Amino acid sequence: MKMKRILAALMISASLFGLTACGGGSGSGGSATGGGDTQDSSNSGGADAAGGEAQVVVQIAYENFPGEPWDLGCNEWARLIEERSGGTMKAEIFHSGQLGSKNDLLDQMLMGEPIITIGDGSFWADYGAPELGITSAPYVYDTWDQVWKLIDSDWYHEQEEQLAQSGLRILATWAYGERNLMSVRPVYTLEDMKGLIVRTPNTTSYMRAFEAMGAAPTAMALNDVYTATQQGTIDGMENPMATLYGQSYYEVAKYITLTQHIKMPAQQVCSEQFFQSLTPEQQEILVETGKEAGVLQNTKQDEMLEQYVSDMEAQGVTIIELDDAERARFKEAAATIYDDPAVSGQWRDGLYEMVQEIIG
Repeated sequence: MKMKRILAALMISASLFGLTACGGGSGSGGSATGGGDTQDSSNSGGADAAGGEAQVVVQIAYENFPGEPWDLGCNEWARLIEERSGGTMKAEIFHSGQLGSKNDLLDQMLMGEPIITIGDGSFWADYGAPELGITSAPYVYDTWDQVWKLIDSDWYHEQEEQLAQSGLRILATWAYGERNLMSVRPVYTLEDMKGLIVRTPNTTSYMRAFEAMGAAPTAMALNDVYTATQQGTIDGMENPMATLYGQSYYEVAKYITLTQHIKMPAQQVCSEQFFQSLTPEQQEILVETGKEAGVLQNTKQDEMLEQYVSDMEAQGVTIIELDDAERARFKEAAATIYDDPAVSGQWRDGLYEMVQEIIG
């Protein structure tokens, strides 16, 4: 059970790590402070620009490729961290899964390692804040305004604190995008989902939702999806347009169905132990610059969307729009997960209704 793993990791970390500034990443991973340019990380843990104190180095890791909005946002974050701290803090960028799988990263983070990584509510639900799962569940929101209304709510801040008590600190919440289905064969109706082998993240709510819609979900790391589709191991994947385009899936799958099943906020998270090792000023720099970089990332998501669609259509991809009636059928099928104990068993009674009331 993951909670047991968390407790074990926290016990080990308490004995192994003090409140020290942290060393940098491997040379193969590369580091950046903006614009995607790699820099020498040999000075990680060295003296700061003013001399004397050790430089605090944090590694920002994610599976997205260079040039995707998430990557652009992370590079901006790295630039802002170094600028605002006067060089006493530095962020190294590790894109494309260079530091390993999300589970590997989480294990390291729970040991106190200075890593920041991306996740969504369905992932953090298994790490001490089960109700966060609803923030990235299917068809919860109709608009992005509703997403941000929930993120600004007292309930969400309570969930952030609950996750921190389990060892993980949410630094910032960014818009990851609207998730749609991409496949090797067309999906026009709910019936077309039957038997479709779809890659999903390894989270219960995603997998159960796609089962409810008739598909055969399979969990897989993002950087394995292209080859798996090419080899016929899976029939497709679901993600926002930025990721579908950025990972070049249009080369191996030629249909995108606008299921719009999730408007997904995603969190930038670090170890609570690492966060508490920072000074209050350093904590503020990390959080405030994370919010600022998120504004850029969110803007890039919107600005680049039309170009992604146009470029994929030029590559022979067919975009399938569902009418309101058909999308309602997808929503109705997915809604069964809210009565599934595997998804909502650790939620308070009436959580879905409470969230709907919060977002209006």
